[in-house]
Amino acid sequence: MNWMSEPAQKFMVETLLFLGGLLVTVGLPWLVWRRLLSGRPSITPLPIIDDGNGGKIVPLIATFSGLRGLPWIGFASNNLNPRLVIESDGISYQISMLRFRGWGDIIQVDVRSVGATVNLSFAFRNSLFTFDANVGSTMLAVQTLALLPDHIALTDRAKSLLMGAG
Repeated sequence: MNWMSEPAQKFMVETLLFLGGLLVTVGLPWLVWRRLLSGRPSITPLPIIDDGNGGKIVPLIATFSGLRGLPWIGFASNNLNPRLVIESDGISYQISMLRFRGWGDIIQVDVRSVGATVNLSFAFRNSLFTFDANVGSTMLAVQTLALLPDHIALTDRAKSLLMGAG
């Protein structure tokens, strides 16, 4: 006893598949985007602390290694023990392992923000990869940028954030 003809069943299945595909391709990205925008950067970040050797430890939410020019695509990440230390001769940072880059190796520093994510992005000389640190607040981003030497190039976005706070 088949209450629906074969062409009608086929039409019903194709319609449901189309609506499901539409939901996945349009609805899901919309929900993710809305969730990202609903977050607000924290206005009371943890303080930057002295490491005892003249360096400043910046509290982070996570660190990422990205590709220069594609800022929101990360190859490696660390949210268990992220680390950024501003030292007198460069930065120490940890994604998968602890690394050091001198000030001469840093081409520029950028700031990118979406929702509750505020990333400082360090681009390095002779490297396609960047170091991105999620500081979680614009206030902490400004405090960290202020620790960098004057000769470090900042993008227009980073300069604007730094000048707007001062």
